[in-house]
Order: sequence, then C-alpha cells, then structure tokens
Amino acid sequence: MEEIVSLDTFQPFDGMMKMFPHHNFPYFNCDYNLLLTLANYFKKDELPILNNVISIYRFDKQKIKTRGYFKLEVLDLEDGDKILEEMGISIRRKSPALDTLQDEIINSISSGNPISIFIDLFYQHGRDFYYNKKHGLHPVFVYGFNLTTEEIYTVDDITEYRQYSLPFSEFKLSCLSSEHVKMPNYFWEYALVSPADHDILNNKKLAQKNINKFVENMCRYQNEITESLNNILLLAENFELVITNETIIETLSSTIYRKCSEKYRLNTLYKYNIDHINAKHTLDSLLDQIINDWKTVRIYSNKAIMSKKFTGEIIDKCIGLLTKIYTNEVHFNNHFYLMLKAASL
Repeated sequence: MEEIVSLDTFQPFDGMMKMFPHHNFPYFNCDYNLLLTLANYFKKDELPILNNVISIYRFDKQKIKTRGYFKLEVLDLEDGDKILEEMGISIRRKSPALDTLQDEIINSISSGNPISIFIDLFYQHGRDFYYNKKHGLHPVFVYGFNLTTEEIYTVDDITEYRQYSLPFSEFKLSCLSSEHVKMPNYFWEYALVSPADHDILNNKKLAQKNINKFVENMCRYQNEITESLNNILLLAENFELVITNETIIETLSSTIYRKCSEKYRLNTLYKYNIDHINAKHTLDSLLDQIINDWKTVRIYSNKAIMSKKFTGEIIDKCIGLLTKIYTNEVHFNNHFYLMLKAASL
C-alpha cells in the first residue's frame, strides 16, 4: 500500500487553458498563475488578482539590436502578498534545513496548506535553457508527498503549467544552492486566516467593491495606456530593422498571450454586470481581431526568418497589419473606457 500525503483538490489554474484550449498561456505571467492557483484552492474570488494588472505598450529604439525594444509591459498595482492578505490568505516564510525539509513539507500538507518552494533552475531537468547551464530562482508549488516511492508532487511550468511528480532526492538538490543567498526563506506556506472575518462582506458587495477599484485604477492610467498605443506605430516604422532580430518571435508571442490574458479578464468582468452600454459585441470582435493580427504578424515574421528572405513584400504586409492593430486598439480603448465610465455612474 502506497502511503501518500496530498492536497487532493489542489489543481493548477486552468482558466486560460479553457479559453484557449490548444495553448498553455499563463495569465500575464507565471506569478499570476501562482496567485490564481491559490485563490482556486482556497475558494476565493479571482477578481482582485485579475484586476491587479495594467498592460502598457512600450517601444525603445535604443534596444532594437538587443532585447526589450518592444513589449506589452505588465504593471502590478499591488504586491502579490498584499492581495493574498486582503483575500484572507497568509504566507509563512521559513528556511528549513535540508534534513528537515521532508518533515516540514509533510506537516504543511497534512494541515491542508499548500507550499511554494524556491528552487534553483540549474538543477531542474527539462528546463533546457537553465539545466546545468544557468542559475535562477523559481517558485514551485508542492501539494503532495509519496512516502513509499519517495516522490514529491508539484505544480510547475517546466513544459506546460500542470502537475508533476519527481524523486524527492532530485528536488532536494535544487533547494539549497548558492543562489538561495538571495532568498534565504525559500519555503513559503499558505494558509487561510480566520475565514469568518473575510466572509462578513457578502459576495455581491465584495464583487462591487472590486469592480469599483478596477474602474478607478484603469481610469487613473487612461492617458498612459492611450498614449502607449503610439508605440505600435513606432514598431511598424522600425519593422525592417526589428524583423532581423532573433528575439522577434519571442517578443510577438509574449504580446499575443498578454492580449489573450486581457480577453480572459474581460470575459470574467462581464459576469459581474460591468457592461451597462452593451459594448460586449464590439469589444470582443475588436480584441479577437487584434489577437489574430498579432498572430499573423508572427506567421509572416517566422516565414521570413526561416527562409532568411526579408523581402519588402513581407515587411509591407507586417507594417499594414501593425497599422490595423493600432487602429483597432484605439477603437477598443475608446469603447472600453465608455463601458467603464458607464459602470461607475
């Protein structure tokens, strides 16, 4: 008989996967996937997490030959810890010695508390970019332990965001490297704080409070977001230089999944009666068009890179698509803010 200690209901956040079935996009970045996975496990509303992000287009001509010349930047409004605290989830950080790590994991899980443990990616099989090449700390959820086979159960994004199992001996190796000087308290335990206090505000009131806060934040950044759309035109202007940069595909891919994250949030917001002016149809079709056009720019760029033929025809097609994306983003932005302002009246 195998002896297993496990949080049976602990599942990786899969909202984006349900919306985009053939992709494994994170919600904006892996930190948000982590927060949404916790909200899911502790049966908390995901709205405060979804609404913590503002995304802004950036273009920096100085970086055209390197990285980061263009991005849909993610701005966090509040620290992740603060959001969890407001949701009634506490974090206890500690630094167990390696020989007590197994006991600490089993104690936390037996109490119903998931853990995230920061590991050094240098030791993680399957991470081609890091394994035996490059150091870097990365949080991994631990939700179970098999005492018979000495395996540990994790949620991670090695190849995709899902559950994994691996030998504890291998996992242990990655837990205390010289990298951990940067983060001595590498073991974070999450628990519910006296749930009673947090259930006093009924759900409807709480949701409305979250919506109001979201509208307020978005309006505070309205000018910056609107002005940032011009960076799409700057990308178009410089596309001939950019298309030969080997990071172009990665740059376009991260823009695509961040736009998909905006779509996920928008679909969640509709459920909270935020659309008083029936903007949904217009917003959805504009956003779908924007996402598809970014994907087409990526297809053309990929073709040019693979064939090493950076022809005027391909560059012109991409510039045309980027101009169209800009126009649709301006329309989307106008309708989006009309909807938000109507919701706040």
